[in-house]
Amino acid sequence: MKKKILAFVLAAMMIIGCTGCTIQKTVRVDPKGRSTAAAGEAVGGVSNKVKKDPYTADEIKIAYVAHDIGTPNNQAWLEGIKRECASWDNIKIGEFDGQSSAETQVRLMNDIINQGYDAIIIQCSDGTALAESVAQAEEAGIPVITLNLDADTVHSALVMAVDYDAGRMAADKMAEQLGGKGKIGIIQGVPGLHRTDNLEQGFRETIANYPGIEIVEAQSASFEKEKAITVMNSFLQSHSDLAGVFCINDAMAEGAALAAESAGKSGKLCIWGADGEKDALAMIENGQMSGTIYTNSWDEGSTAAKIALLMIGSEYSYNVLTETPQVIMEPIVATKETVGEIAPEDRW
Repeated sequence: MKKKILAFVLAAMMIIGCTGCTIQKTVRVDPKGRSTAAAGEAVGGVSNKVKKDPYTADEIKIAYVAHDIGTPNNQAWLEGIKRECASWDNIKIGEFDGQSSAETQVRLMNDIINQGYDAIIIQCSDGTALAESVAQAEEAGIPVITLNLDADTVHSALVMAVDYDAGRMAADKMAEQLGGKGKIGIIQGVPGLHRTDNLEQGFRETIANYPGIEIVEAQSASFEKEKAITVMNSFLQSHSDLAGVFCINDAMAEGAALAAESAGKSGKLCIWGADGEKDALAMIENGQMSGTIYTNSWDEGSTAAKIALLMIGSEYSYNVLTETPQVIMEPIVATKETVGEIAPEDRW
């Protein structure tokens, strides 16, 4: 069976083959699945992990620990992981629902470590709260690959969509659609998470380049569509002249669009999200949303699985790292003019 290979494989092989040193790598994967690697610094350290061939071993167990397994993003990552491993009957995927709770994820991580899983793929509900669990897994020889929401400790890899740049791109396109003027709001995710904070920072710092645009409201809806409907209704009641809203994820943008529709303003407000889930793409096509920053989450999950299998099948150990290697998935700016470029089979 043919094995798919990313540039990350070459990067990791350089780490494994470097006597007494590591090479920090950032790999960028574009929406078509192509990838490039950029080298960083070399530092001291050696690997002592025992190699295990994931393709010939009796059983390989990979744990997927979702922030909330019911959300489109978490489902798309899981599907990508399953697709990558589907060709090998001996590779088993364990699915675990964190229920949007760091405490639940910590408990799940403890169970997974005790059950002797070979690798863990996780979206951390709280990077600080999960740091100790991630370190414990790595110390036990279990490589940990984080998705989008990282852990505050060095570990095998982080696979993520762009964050600061996503906010920047959304701000520039939103400003263009607004003609450089108007009052806007921000519907935030959960404060303190690196990705969401960086998204908002990228948006705020870029929108500041347009003096005719004023941010008049900012409120969290915790990534949830229903909460975003409530927040958007509040924005509309406080600002009858609101021109638009930027939402940190698509679920909240969809909620904002539904609130606008209920207020008789469907298609009259500039509503942006970030993620690129298929329901948001459909809303863009229908004129209910103005745009989103699309990432192929199936590819993101598949990439995490590739890295996990590579780490399982090597003598690599996280002890050789001083920073967590990153794989950055390249985005597409999706508007009504460009959303048709995203093929049906790439919509998650």
